[in-house]
Amino acid sequence: MSEVRLHFIQREFEPLRRFEGRSSLRTYLTVVITRLFLNYRNRLWGRWRPSTEARRLGPPAILIERLVARDGWTFDQVVTMFRINHGETLDGPLAAFCVKVSQRPPSRQVVAEREAEGVCSSAASPDANLVRAEHEFLAKRVQVALERACEALEPEERLLIKMRFEEHLSIADIARALHRDQKRLYRVIERVLATLGRTLEADGISRGDVNRLFGD
Repeated sequence: MSEVRLHFIQREFEPLRRFEGRSSLRTYLTVVITRLFLNYRNRLWGRWRPSTEARRLGPPAILIERLVARDGWTFDQVVTMFRINHGETLDGPLAAFCVKVSQRPPSRQVVAEREAEGVCSSAASPDANLVRAEHEFLAKRVQVALERACEALEPEERLLIKMRFEEHLSIADIARALHRDQKRLYRVIERVLATLGRTLEADGISRGDVNRLFGD
């Protein structure tokens, strides 16, 4: 579920905006989430494709290779499946091919379900990716709102903000550069920051949002 939320947040809920009402929302989301799951599985395991040898031997060999190489089935399990599901005995070239495929190194580690929690992943957890995506989304909102707020300032006020926070000049350096009284300049910048704060709050950016963004 975290992967689904991450996908929606990263795309600013674009999949929901594409919903045209030609089916129920539940059906539409089921299709979207199923595709996300398939993409997620392919990203973790890689997209499986049959080998040239399997294609040469035909569909039964492709099925054998998929079950053994991709899904981790044993030779005995494949033999049993062919006997029960297809009423066929696995022998000859197909049996030899199954043995050959089962001797290949596994493409991924297969463990019992009860042991799965102890297997570490080198990738970031879905929850960590979700936190990062939410942080990036918040940063984008703040940036857009701040740019809009700065556009409403007077030209000199925008210059003060640029010199203080983009060029990281001290108040003393700004006062000397602009030939302004340093003490008065402190009060001017405080007033401009207060104006920006009110404008951001009116645009839906709270002080808590700013603290979350810069507090990390």
